[in-house]
Amino acid sequence: MQIHLVVPGLIWPAVSALGPASGLQLTSLAWLLGRGRRSFAPFEPLDAQLARLMGYPADAGALPLAALRRLGEPALPAAAADTDWLCADPVNLSFAREHLLLGEFPADELRPEEVAALVAELNDTFGDLGSFEAATPNRWYLRLKAPTRTRFFPLHDVVGRPIRDFLPEGDDARLWQRTMNELQVVLHNHPVNQAREAAGRRPANSLWFWGAGTLRAAAQPGASMVQTADPLVRGFALAAGTTVGAPDCAKALEGDSLVVLEDLQLPARHLDIDSWRKRLTMLEQDWFAPLAAALRGKRLRALKLTAPGDRGTLTLELRATDAWKFWRKPLSLDTLLKSIAPAAAALPGGTADLAPPHAPGTR
Repeated sequence: MQIHLVVPGLIWPAVSALGPASGLQLTSLAWLLGRGRRSFAPFEPLDAQLARLMGYPADAGALPLAALRRLGEPALPAAAADTDWLCADPVNLSFAREHLLLGEFPADELRPEEVAALVAELNDTFGDLGSFEAATPNRWYLRLKAPTRTRFFPLHDVVGRPIRDFLPEGDDARLWQRTMNELQVVLHNHPVNQAREAAGRRPANSLWFWGAGTLRAAAQPGASMVQTADPLVRGFALAAGTTVGAPDCAKALEGDSLVVLEDLQLPARHLDIDSWRKRLTMLEQDWFAPLAAALRGKRLRALKLTAPGDRGTLTLELRATDAWKFWRKPLSLDTLLKSIAPAAAALPGGTADLAPPHAPGTR
């Protein structure tokens, strides 16, 4: 039995004088990091890594991330397989000096009645584009009447950055840039946003379109079970015909599993160090400690941990036989993060040794 654990956000994205994991009691994670074989590969988008893990073809053009994410939305009814979709997530645009910056909404900031009113207005005003719908207060979709030949940038690539560097590109780019400008006027003037601004709350004054495309066939991934709370990963799994469930360490230990834990992703993206530390402590208790115990007790044959981040991707591999290799000392996450700041030194083959200069070897 083996488990592949994917933890985006584990590698803190910013270089900090004070270690983000400093002082945290992450005993089991340190044991895993010290016992395992570590490598650090150059940056690769998380979406591309997920597609590869899930056996989804990435060589036939842009990934249809909107269609995949919508497929993984448990609250929405199934749609025809040949439907073209766009993610149309509500965002807040604000000026910082001369730049217009994009901010995303957490799941609980927009109220359901506000979302319903805004989506109804969008369908009344922009019905020529297609049909808008909301799966959650911060995950919206546009069912397109016609396919688009435009390149859109994923929302997570744009958060906190000037949007002028991420505007739509391609044959229909001008249409979508004009549409975004018109959307901003409609949303700015809507009573919902006027009331939010009057109350000192951020308005949902724009939408961010991304992930255009139609579902394509996917191959069966290696794991017999996929565990995740992320609708995009759920969509990848469902497109491959794979059993998918919520993250549960005890159930993951019952058979080969691919587990994607997105707990750290948003705090890392927003540099919210307090939330990141709190959630990391919970992962230590709920995942790292049970998995370390399972390896020591030979209930788990192999563990692979992948941590995609802005600085690159950490890969950690352990087998049950590594548990008795006492000469491999624990390696704290704080020490690991400092060892790859500002960048890891590349080795032949595109990976880099993450062991700090005076750490025991991992041969």
